[in-house]
Amino acid sequence: METKELFEKLNGTFSKLINEISNVENNIFFRKEKSEKWSIAEEIQHLSLSILPINNLLSQPKLVTERWGHSNRKSRNMELFLNDYEKATLGQEWKAFPPFVPKTESESPNYAELHYTSNQNKIDDFYNLTGKQIELVRDKFQIASSAKKNDIIKTLKEQSSILLTLSKKMNDAQMDDIQIPLPYIGLVTFREILYFTLNHTEHHFNSVKKLS
Repeated sequence: METKELFEKLNGTFSKLINEISNVENNIFFRKEKSEKWSIAEEIQHLSLSILPINNLLSQPKLVTERWGHSNRKSRNMELFLNDYEKATLGQEWKAFPPFVPKTESESPNYAELHYTSNQNKIDDFYNLTGKQIELVRDKFQIASSAKKNDIIKTLKEQSSILLTLSKKMNDAQMDDIQIPLPYIGLVTFREILYFTLNHTEHHFNSVKKLS
């Protein structure tokens, strides 16, 4: 997939998702059908939490390279990358890593057990790459009892817009050279993180459509 097409697909997917949730009634947006499932609000917060650390890292590419070095390889194409990611997550039931699980004031005591991945080795590997500070990400966008739908949507708009803006400042060489950690699979190139973000957003978009 060419860089321009990748940006267009990301922009289109974010736009369609935001349009979809903007038309959802408030009670449906926050409705939680089962304790082990997320509400639409939680789905959207999860996406914002997933994009935020990428934006923070890509705003300082020199420091990223100093920390994790150069990839010294060409990025995989999207199909190969997603196949490799699927192998890495096999048997994990797509449960999220702790920093990226949306935090709510009303979450049950067993919320972590229901929504965190149980693969401690994978979590430890990720923290060895990132450091423990990333655990604080979960507190960034807590869903309070007084939370408004528009505020949650606004956060996703802001984070997705920042991601696209930072992405477009990168040339093709940088897209293959810069690498950052991704849960389950380790260090991936910037182009591959965009492949992941596109696929990840589409996955949650499908979940949102079912809930709405």
